[in-house]
Amino acid sequence: MIIQALISFYQQYKLQINVFIFFWSIFAFTNSGVDSSEGLFHYEVAVQIVKHGQLGFATQPEGVFQVAPNGRFYAGHEIGNTLFMLPTAFMNVMLENIASQFVSSETIEKAKQFILSFQAGIYSSLTATIFFTILRVGFQQTIISSFIATSFLAFTTFFWTYSRNLFDGVLCTTLLTISCLCLIRHRQTQESKFIIACFIALGFALITRVSMVLPIFAACIYLFISHQASITQKLRNLILAGVTLIPFAIWQSWYNFLRTGIFYKSPVQTSVYAGNNALDGNIFVGLSGLLFSPGKSIFIYAPLILISILIFRRFARQYPKEAIYISILTVLWLLLHARLRSWYGAAGWGPRHLITILPIIFLPFAVNLEYIWSKISLKITAIILAGFGFILGLSSIISNWHFRMMYAIERNLGDDQNFIWGWTHSQAIDMLQAGVGNIIRIITKSPIIVIQNTYSEANEYASSTLNLWANSLIYAGIPWFVVVVLIIPLFVLIFVSWRNILQISQQESFLQARLNALLR
Repeated sequence: MIIQALISFYQQYKLQINVFIFFWSIFAFTNSGVDSSEGLFHYEVAVQIVKHGQLGFATQPEGVFQVAPNGRFYAGHEIGNTLFMLPTAFMNVMLENIASQFVSSETIEKAKQFILSFQAGIYSSLTATIFFTILRVGFQQTIISSFIATSFLAFTTFFWTYSRNLFDGVLCTTLLTISCLCLIRHRQTQESKFIIACFIALGFALITRVSMVLPIFAACIYLFISHQASITQKLRNLILAGVTLIPFAIWQSWYNFLRTGIFYKSPVQTSVYAGNNALDGNIFVGLSGLLFSPGKSIFIYAPLILISILIFRRFARQYPKEAIYISILTVLWLLLHARLRSWYGAAGWGPRHLITILPIIFLPFAVNLEYIWSKISLKITAIILAGFGFILGLSSIISNWHFRMMYAIERNLGDDQNFIWGWTHSQAIDMLQAGVGNIIRIITKSPIIVIQNTYSEANEYASSTLNLWANSLIYAGIPWFVVVVLIIPLFVLIFVSWRNILQISQQESFLQARLNALLR
């Protein structure tokens, strides 16, 4: 019965499953095997829930934890990322219980961190699959066009780098993309289930990052304008959206009260986080930095967004309601984060807060890919921008952006003047230099970069050569042929999934040709 249900599910969603497998396999192969983001603190709460059934700690752990009015210590960040880490935490706790009898605690810890490091790739693969589905179902693009556009999103922007980073904005990217698909499906079908699904996704996003209240507002506007209906029906839809959000609002209020004693105030809004999150920054500096700075401009880390802007008027003529939704969301998101004291998101690769809305602002380019390819000037521009984005993304995969930040700080080049506003030492230029330097270092077997009192030797080696888990395993003493055995299944999955996608596309083209012949 179960096997039959699985077969039926695969047949129904064969295309989407193969798209997911394709991207997951690549993200898994290019994973570093280690995560150094604040997601590790969210994971620590997940382990606490699995082991002890508690949200708080009796003593203060390292990281983003503060004392609450009840005397216990709680994570200052929201719970959403933690909830999605519970299955991984449960698996790792089981592994620890079983393996602790015959394996050292140090080895177990490394194995647990290795397993956890693949979770961000799952988020990103799901986002890519949903984005592909939006293009196919929401904008009636062909399979190949949708797949190529999704590949541009995945591998020519900082999306690729964040596929191995558990920053909670990555999860919000997934949830926002799901909500966008549901909004479009509701416009097409008028079915209430899509409103519920949309705002469930946005509810989880809200309890992941409180700034996701902005996409909720944008979604409500879209819901109101997306189709012709009576005011009464539109209000019913908005009420349904609001009712769906009630459990999430109740949770957030209770969790806020538990941690700060004030139901409407999250710890991230307190003075503890004012250095990054205070809304007293210079909005003009923030906007100019997010748009034009050499070190943090969105156009450096997602260059094809430039074409999204160039053809936005065409997109707005084709899909005016979606254009309004994208505009509202983008403007509000930019204004909020430009106003932050740390508008670029403190320690991060590129303008990390913008990773959340990246798939949405990428839509005008993706929807018009065939049109772009038909215009020589746009086609050449797209190839150049995509090439730069791919090289920059590949450099960030070869090296390690966090390691490079620490290295810049050690050389007194990590200040805003150099790393963000400077041309010769900006984060992007530094990473391009790091990618080339690592390749030369591998060929010439030059000494690795050493940073005093910061990284382990293994991390320094990977960050100075090839920052992939396979390279790290070989350096740790795992025989190369064992590593090859682990890699081969990923390449098989990439090939098989690509072949299946191509076959489905060919079948669709054949059926469309037959239909056109019958209609003549």
